[in-house]
Amino acid sequence: MDAIPTEPRDAASAREVLDTISLDRWRLAARFTAEAWWTAPAQALAVAAVVGAPAAGMGGPMSIVAGLATMALVGIEQHFRKRTGISTNRPAGPVSLSVLVVLCTGFVVAAAASFVLAMNGETSSVIAVASATFVGMLLGVVIYDRAYARDLLRVG
Repeated sequence: MDAIPTEPRDAASAREVLDTISLDRWRLAARFTAEAWWTAPAQALAVAAVVGAPAAGMGGPMSIVAGLATMALVGIEQHFRKRTGISTNRPAGPVSLSVLVVLCTGFVVAAAASFVLAMNGETSSVIAVASATFVGMLLGVVIYDRAYARDLLRVG
């Protein structure tokens, strides 16, 4: 069993390691929020396109629109990974998790509402839901990125 360091040199070494970790977290948070200006609008537009896809017509047209929008989302994520060198697979903490849950819930509700509206022939209402989704996602993506960076700095 290792002894707990009590010498000043060991404490200074531990402080140096903790400072290095803190600096790494700071740099990572700064890179996470340094997206290209167009990525949040592009993500919001792609999500809105998925939600609005039923307005294109049920079946094939809806599938094509939703498929192209999904490919756009994957491409935006790949661009983010390439540009920043960051690949995430989960939220960094409770605030970013909460924002992500709200965004996902909003997407599911909007997509379901859009589908039901399209089934009832309410194409203009589908477009209104997709437009509202665009605005919500545009703000939500920015809020999520900032919440993720804040959570990253608080973890540990």
